[in-house]
Amino acid sequence: MNQNHEEPLTRNRKNYFIGLLLISVGALFLIDKVNIADATDYWYLIPAVIACSGLIEIISSRQPDNIAKGCFNIILAFWLYASVEHLWGWTFRTSWPVILIAFGARSIIAGLLSARK
Repeated sequence: MNQNHEEPLTRNRKNYFIGLLLISVGALFLIDKVNIADATDYWYLIPAVIACSGLIEIISSRQPDNIAKGCFNIILAFWLYASVEHLWGWTFRTSWPVILIAFGARSIIAGLLSARK
């Protein structure tokens, strides 16, 4: 079986998540345009959505590379949130090496999980 081929159940879960994400983002922009709420108040949802997509990737996939991608998404979401909120003095300018570390961790995780199979 081809390693890049996803099972139909996994593909369906991803499609549901993407559909819900697009509906949510569209509803948020619509609410902003009709002046019910200010969409900029919900910026913090972007890292949460990225982290949720990573978690779904980890849970729904059996392929080592996809699990590693899910871990990378979670690290990326954490980095985005920490940089925007200036946690520990992090900014995008000072903390960009975290992304390099995350790519390295993704490669190691994918390698370790592939070796287990």
